[in-house]
Amino acid sequence: MSPASPQAAPSPAPLQVGQVVELEPHALAAGGDAVARYGGMAVFVPWVAPGDRIRARVTEVKPRYARAAAEAVLAPGPDRVSPTCPLFARCGGCRLQHLSYPAQLAWKRRLVVDALERVGRLEAPPVAETLGMDPPWFYRNKAALPVRRLPGGRVAMGFFAPGTHTVVDLEEHGCAIQHPVINQVAAALRRWLEEDPDGRATSTYDEERHQGLLRHLVVRVGLRTGEALAGLVINGDGLPGEERLARHLQEQVPALAGVVKNLNRRRGNAILGPETVPIAGRPWIVDRLGGLEFRISLESFYQVNPVQAERLYQVALDYALAGREAGSAAMGSNPGAAVAERDTAAGRPARDAGATGARRDPGTGDAGTAAGGRPFWLVDAYAGIGTLALLAAARLAAGTAGRGVAGSGYRVTAIEVVPEATADARVNAERNGLQGVEFINGAVEDVLPRLAAESQGGAGGGDGAAARGGRPDGILLDPPRKGCEPAALAACLELAPPRIVYVSCNPVTLARDLAVLCDTGSPAAPAVHGSGRRRGRRARYRLEAVQPVDMFPHTAHVECAALLVLEEG
Repeated sequence: MSPASPQAAPSPAPLQVGQVVELEPHALAAGGDAVARYGGMAVFVPWVAPGDRIRARVTEVKPRYARAAAEAVLAPGPDRVSPTCPLFARCGGCRLQHLSYPAQLAWKRRLVVDALERVGRLEAPPVAETLGMDPPWFYRNKAALPVRRLPGGRVAMGFFAPGTHTVVDLEEHGCAIQHPVINQVAAALRRWLEEDPDGRATSTYDEERHQGLLRHLVVRVGLRTGEALAGLVINGDGLPGEERLARHLQEQVPALAGVVKNLNRRRGNAILGPETVPIAGRPWIVDRLGGLEFRISLESFYQVNPVQAERLYQVALDYALAGREAGSAAMGSNPGAAVAERDTAAGRPARDAGATGARRDPGTGDAGTAAGGRPFWLVDAYAGIGTLALLAAARLAAGTAGRGVAGSGYRVTAIEVVPEATADARVNAERNGLQGVEFINGAVEDVLPRLAAESQGGAGGGDGAAARGGRPDGILLDPPRKGCEPAALAACLELAPPRIVYVSCNPVTLARDLAVLCDTGSPAAPAVHGSGRRRGRRARYRLEAVQPVDMFPHTAHVECAALLVLEEG
């Protein structure tokens, strides 16, 4: 037996911490950092653009990658621009202000494509060009600003520096992506805390010691109505002179319809606590979106960019309701023709425009009704304050009215886990005079399986809704960043509606969940147990179209709507 050969020594890393190197990044990673190669190793560098030639100092070395900090831009790349905000690269609110807006939009589309191909194993996904915003500034209608008292009595109020809990003060600049009213409320609160006797006596929160009163300022603004709501998040029961403070804020910012305090005595990073108490005015505001009015409380989910939200919801409803409305509705279009046009532009064989447009899906009938004259049934999971559900109901009502069908020709089921949001949704339905919408308060992963059991004729009611029977004609999924729970995906496969529209703010979890629904065999797909067996076979969907929408300009986030069509046979 020959002696064992000595184990080869590992090759030394091509980089060392503290080393200064020249790099030319060629791409952006998912979080917005630029990516370069050095000696075969990937190097991630924040705040620089692809095509830049930079001098950088290595800050971290791992077996397969390294991180570095740029010390100088030796030659700018073709897509580099001067950031608008003087706090850029200090504040963690934006990541891409140094990149031209067209380049941002192109990168966000590529981000979606890469996730669907790499994580979801979906070949040549039909992803459209990203819908941008014009102009892409001052769009955020909600902000949660941590408040900290500095030595000497000054107040820092802004956003956390990247990777830290150190507050970067917005100072007199405000924020270039927030609605101007948010900046005005922050400036008024700063004046109170620094100049008023009760304000100077107000302590601010210390995370490590869990001491101090004022934690965050939360502001919501109605873009179309101009109304605003200020929320003071406190580690206690009240603030010194809080009623005078509320009057001060309303005098300084006339747009404020109300001031509330939110009681959060818990440790941790959660911004809002379980109880909100009015101090002055209304504890909610009203805004308009898609022709409807919505009541919005401090806790309720409402898209932070209503201009782009209208475009996103238009796409989602075009996908979900195509072929079921009388003519083209106010927010409508022909998504099938758009898909065919995009296929041709991308060099793919053009599909029939009816694939997502005029073709009748199996089991469905005319506008507002399904086959056999039964009501058209749409399920909106993760409904929030009912925005998408009510927009769908309005479009269905308009479609059925155009064909002389009574309002009972459709039904929309809205599922939401937050009780306050469900309460707002019910009020919003009444405010807009919309019928045919039922609201179920509960977790989607609990409610959808009950609907699936009902669709098979089993027990599982208890929601206070009439027995449904059958399967829905469409399901709208709009989950948080973590995506859908496996039980929710399993119920979708069990219900097997002709269409599923998935609205996502995270391309990676979108790709993971689509791998389940499309049965791609991706190892990233979570296991779904005891589900998806309808009529003796597993339901399987085809990805028909994906439309990215830039809901968060200058950040590394992108939202998109994906249309899935049930494959028959």
